[in-house]
Amino acid sequence: MSAIQLIVERMPRPLLWATLGHACLALLCLAALGLAAAPITGVHPALKPLKFAVSIAIFLGTLGVLLPSLSISPTMRTALSWLFVLTMVAEIVPIVGQSIRGTTSHFNTRGSLDAASWRLMMLAIVVATIAMASVTFVATLRPLVARDGEPMERLMMYAWRAGLWLLLLTPVSGFAMGGRLQHSVGGVDGGSGLPFVNWSTKHGDLRVAHFFALHALQIMPLVAWLLSRLAFASWVRWGVLSSVVFGTSALCIGTLAQAFAGRPFMRSGSVRPMSDSGPAS
Repeated sequence: MSAIQLIVERMPRPLLWATLGHACLALLCLAALGLAAAPITGVHPALKPLKFAVSIAIFLGTLGVLLPSLSISPTMRTALSWLFVLTMVAEIVPIVGQSIRGTTSHFNTRGSLDAASWRLMMLAIVVATIAMASVTFVATLRPLVARDGEPMERLMMYAWRAGLWLLLLTPVSGFAMGGRLQHSVGGVDGGSGLPFVNWSTKHGDLRVAHFFALHALQIMPLVAWLLSRLAFASWVRWGVLSSVVFGTSALCIGTLAQAFAGRPFMRSGSVRPMSDSGPAS
């Protein structure tokens, strides 16, 4: 049986099906980009659901790999699986719905339906953040286990824990955006931005740090997995992974400070308008 088959077999079913569902949604949004539609803040209305569907699929798939390794009861594992699935559904449904309506989702409180959608999204993220903090503490204080039930290899355990702690930096930028009702610092949302991600090239953009912190949870275990398959000495593997952890930490904190200072992640002379997209990739 291949490694992928083993991972899929071990994944909690709610997370597996939710991951596949968001992946299918991403494909539908990708196809929808080819249809004519009135833009929302300058970009195709399917772009934002596409980015969030991809990001959520990656996030839920990652949790599907991690949760079976936590030293918790099967009941708690199932409860956490459903909690993450429901909170992410509560996030993506307003995004898709508002895009279909031809309006923005994040920071939109103009009408009663808009405000209700925004409050639902905020509540979902608060609940998911508390749950992720709980997972981080459990993964740090209790041993992680491998597929065979034995303690996880130390390098991989370190990678998961580092990724989880970096992930906890996402609420700093996320709640700062929610409190400001915009992601830009030193200017208003909109205007020129980098291709696809639409990060501002004129002002500070809190989505940059949010992106890097969010995806550290995939980067660290992936690096550890690659290192475990290379014929390096143990000290080299630990040195490389520690360097990646340090570099990613500096990137997350540095881009956050850069955004709060009102400086763009990078400037570009050839850009397109930004969407109203939120913090996910």
